[in-house]
Amino acid sequence: MLKVEQRDRRALPDIVVERFLTAMKSGELKPGEQLPTETELARDLGIGRTSLREAIQRLRTMGAVEVRAGLGTFVVDRTRMEPVHSFVQWSADNDFEVTELFEARMSLEVTAAGLAAERATTRELALLDRAARKHRAAEHLESRIDSDEGFHEVLVACAHSALLSKLYAILVPGLREFRSMSLAIPASATTSADTHDAIVAAIVAGDPTAAREATVEHLWGLYSMITSAANANSPDGTPRRQIADKAVWCG
Repeated sequence: MLKVEQRDRRALPDIVVERFLTAMKSGELKPGEQLPTETELARDLGIGRTSLREAIQRLRTMGAVEVRAGLGTFVVDRTRMEPVHSFVQWSADNDFEVTELFEARMSLEVTAAGLAAERATTRELALLDRAARKHRAAEHLESRIDSDEGFHEVLVACAHSALLSKLYAILVPGLREFRSMSLAIPASATTSADTHDAIVAAIVAGDPTAAREATVEHLWGLYSMITSAANANSPDGTPRRQIADKAVWCG
């Protein structure tokens, strides 16, 4: 039932995440149910293990499945799924607007990260690192939202482009609602902090290419999560929006 259709041209992990969310919503996959082994699941879905691992990682970030050491991967109990359900519904309801917002965000932040790797001062690098550590240490949703917002504002400021900063400021209010939904999912906060660290490391190393790629990876995961959630909640089962190829952003 979950098998991936070969004619579907979207990236395989995106399709798999959508299939899982749809199966969970319909009750085909039940709370607490253990998933087959990686080898069995890849065979059943008709995909490679690399694509499967990426999909499972995204589902873990969303809080939809959990890996129990020595036992396997399990569908999360329904009582713990409220933030995920809220995110899925919100993503579907705001699909077009949020997708447009993230495409603009990708354009601005990826460019800013590359410039920051070349232009950031020692003081600014310290501020960026401090912002990343503050986000990792945040324990409550409001502080996670504020610290994430703060990190990205510092990142853009490090590009030393007044126009980029002005353009990014236009996006900030629209991003806040997304942050309030996505960062409510516990696992997403850890993933966000980890990918922030990768961006900081690349900028500190003065590597524009690595900085751009790390920023793409950070935002791509969020963008993919939105699209998969929206597609899983599509009333007629038709994909709502297709994710742009990564080459658009880091090519």
